This record gives sequence, structure tokens and C-alpha cells, in this order.
Amino acid sequence: AGAAGTSNAGTGNAGSGAGGGTTQSGGSAGANAGGASSGGAAGAGGSSATWHAATATAITDSLLTSEYNAWKTKRTKMCSNGSWVVQRDDSSVVSEGIAYGMLLSANMADRTLFDGLYKYYSDHLDANGLMNWATGSCDAPGNNNANAATDADLDAAMALIQANARWSDAGYLAQAKTLTAKILQFEVDAATLCGGRTILRPGDKFGGCSDSANQKINPSYFAPGYYRVFAHYFTDQATTWNALLAGSYELYVAYQARMSGLVPDWSKYDGTDWYGSGYSWDACRTPWRVMVDYAWNGEPRAQTFMQGVRAWVTTNGLGSMPNNSAFTGAFALAAAYDKTLFDSAVTSWLGASGADDAPYFQGTLRVLYLLAAAGKFPSTL
Repeated sequence: AGAAGTSNAGTGNAGSGAGGGTTQSGGSAGANAGGASSGGAAGAGGSSATWHAATATAITDSLLTSEYNAWKTKRTKMCSNGSWVVQRDDSSVVSEGIAYGMLLSANMADRTLFDGLYKYYSDHLDANGLMNWATGSCDAPGNNNANAATDADLDAAMALIQANARWSDAGYLAQAKTLTAKILQFEVDAATLCGGRTILRPGDKFGGCSDSANQKINPSYFAPGYYRVFAHYFTDQATTWNALLAGSYELYVAYQARMSGLVPDWSKYDGTDWYGSGYSWDACRTPWRVMVDYAWNGEPRAQTFMQGVRAWVTTNGLGSMPNNSAFTGAFALAAAYDKTLFDSAVTSWLGASGADDAPYFQGTLRVLYLLAAAGKFPSTL
């Protein structure tokens, strides 16, 4: 994300949620990053909280390790200055991928990769102190004026908190607080500006009600489970995170009411239609975002949302959606309020014939979804 007006191209290897018309070509993966993760078990992270969602019987620790190592080997690369990147299919780098990699490496106890990815994030900050959404592979440090993508910043902040729960000696929590404060300052519009509802902007330079030329928002960027974690750790920010939580669920209700249980890639800031935007390469991530809140908090509104998604699947089937983990994995996660249904959905997801998880986007989301499905993605609360 970052520039106004661009959505993922549904080519099977779509990347970041928006950004200057960029789509990926189907080229080879990036350089080999090496193999196994270092450290302890997946998802340990120091959390003692109750996991409210079902966990999938089919997903074992050995499967997670194998999937993570395959992803790491294919997608990550060490730069000459010691930073690391996650590369898309054309070898370009987006903040989304850096943040996804931070979440994965934190929860797979791979501190070398985590620190290297966070170094790359920190080396490529814009004027607001948020990572430029797009760079080349291993670009030199500096601000390339590409602006920021809110989903990446939220994921990076959550990854820092998860890393702090595992490795408490590096000041990750303080760095997370600095980052969340910048998100609130530059990527959130206050209710007083937006008709009474606090709104998540898609970037620090466009969208939301404060951008009179381009008042769109991206529902797949909402991260209600994260908002509660940020409010818990950073009490001086809690009022705004809680307001954003409430506003996000109000918008989910509006989306599902007009889209038979699904959400759009983009909407206007008040939740109304953005020029026919449908459920596609951005929106497909939303069930994962909401399932995380249900898993961490047992949120009834999250369960209602998940049931709405599953009702759509029951009525429509999956034949109209791309056959890859970005879509089918997320639809499976939406079943995590019921153990029997969830195990069946996960088995169907992992056993789908002809699924295309080779490209960056769906291949990376696959491993993140597996962590969530296994209950190995802790809130740290």
C-alpha cells in the first residue's frame, strides 16, 4: 500500500494492498536465505492468555517448521549491511512483506531474521518515521519518499511486542510504543473528523476522511486484536485504540450487510461502496485479522463476523475464488469458532487440488495462517 488508488492485481501473485500500479511478474523467487529457524518452539512467545479459537488437528509443529523453512529459503535474503528482506516474485521489497516476515520470525524463534528485517524496516523510514512501502531489493538506507502502508506498520508493531515476549533484552516493547504512537498520529483519523467514528487510514499520506481527494479505506488493514494489545501495553494510547476497535466492528457490520457476509477490498471511509470494489486480493486477508481477535479475546462480534463469512462459503462455495491459501486459508480460519467445522475446513484447505501457493503473497500468508490455525500466534497478554 502507499500510493492512492491501486489494488492488487488478481494474477495469482498479487502483493501489497495498494501502491502506484505495481503488480508482480511471475519470476523466480529471491535469493536463498538459508534453512532452519533458530531457537524455541513456534508461537511460544511468553503468552499465558487463553486461546479462544479451535486449533487445527492437522497442523503439527513439524509441519510449521517445514513450511517456515521452505518459505524462508525461497523468500528471504541477507543484504550487505546485515539487514534482511522478504522478496516478492520480481525481487522487489514492500513493507508488508517485511512486517509479515517479522511476525513469522518472531513466532518461529528466529531472532537473526527478525532483527535483520527490523533493521531493514528502520533503515527505510519516511519523514513520519514509518517505513516506505516499496523499495528495491536491499536498497541503501534512506527515505525514497514512497510513503507508508498502515497494515505493514501495524504488523511490525505487533511483531515487536511478540518478539519482546520471547526476547526481553532488546527494548522491542519501547520500540513498539514509538511505532504505535506514529501510527496513531499519521495513520488514524479522529472521530471528530469522520462523523463520529475513528478511522484507520490506509497510509500516512492518503485515504481516510482527512484526505478530501481520496477518502477510501482498506478493511483488510483493520487489526482489532492488535488494537487491544496496544491499548493494554500503552495505556496512554488506549482511548484511541479502543475507539478504533469500536469503529472497525461497526464497519464490518455495514460491509457484511451489503455483501452477504464478505467485505470489499476498499470502501469509502463511512463504509459505503468504493466504485464497486469487491472481495478480492486485499479483502481476502480480513477473516485472518478478525479470527485473531476471536482467538485472543473470544470477541462475540468477531464470531458473528466469522459466521457471516462461513455462511457465504456455504451458500456460494469456493469455485468463484482463486484457488490459493490467501483465499481458501482465510475462509478456513473463519471456521475456528467450531472445532469440527474448523478441522474439516483446514483439511480441505491444505488438501486442495491445484492450489497455487508458489507466489510471494499467498505463499507468505499461508505460513501466517498456519500459525494462527495451530494456535501458535500469541497475543502475549
